[in-house]
This record gives sequence, structure tokens and C-alpha cells, in this order.
Amino acid sequence: MDPHMLSAVAQLSDTELVARVKHLTEREREATASLIAHLAELDERRLYLAEGCSSLFTYCTQVLHISEHAAYGRIETARAVRRFPVILEMLADGSANLSTVGLL
Repeated sequence: MDPHMLSAVAQLSDTELVARVKHLTEREREATASLIAHLAELDERRLYLAEGCSSLFTYCTQVLHISEHAAYGRIETARAVRRFPVILEMLADGSANLSTVGLL
């Protein structure tokens, strides 16, 4: 992580800042959808066992250092994706988010 990132961001024009925020949000949605797809497959193969973890939750919290709340939501979504793959597209395009999937 660039220690000067905040000062570099402060140098952006208003137009550049708004454009970057939109772009970064799109990338974040795509990264989340990709992580969910990978967690779904990791769960299916039970690869967390080979990493010394008794569950995907333990793997997410202890190995990936995801907060308990975030891990639970991602695991819940990954398991829903196995049944309804369209969720990945919805996560990537922003028509659904992890909270929405959790409510369903």
C-alpha cells in the first residue's frame, strides 16, 4: 500500500475524483464476485481442511483475516451461488450485494 495515497488522492480534481470512485466501486464489485466464486469452489473441495482449518469460517477468519461478520456473509453468499449462479452476475453488476443475498 502506498503510504502517500491519501495525499495523491487529495491532488485529484473533482471530476477525476468522482470518476475514480466510480471505477474503484466497479472493480470492488467484480473482486467481490470473484472472491465469492473462489470461496464457493474452495468450500466444495473442502480445501480448508488441508490448510489446517476445520471449517471454511475458520479458514476465512484465521487464514484470510476476514472479520467474523464479513466471513459469515461471504460464506453464506458462496453457498447460495452454488445453487443460484446468477447471483455472481448480480454481485458484479451491482444489482445485488452481500447484504441482500443474506436476507434472501
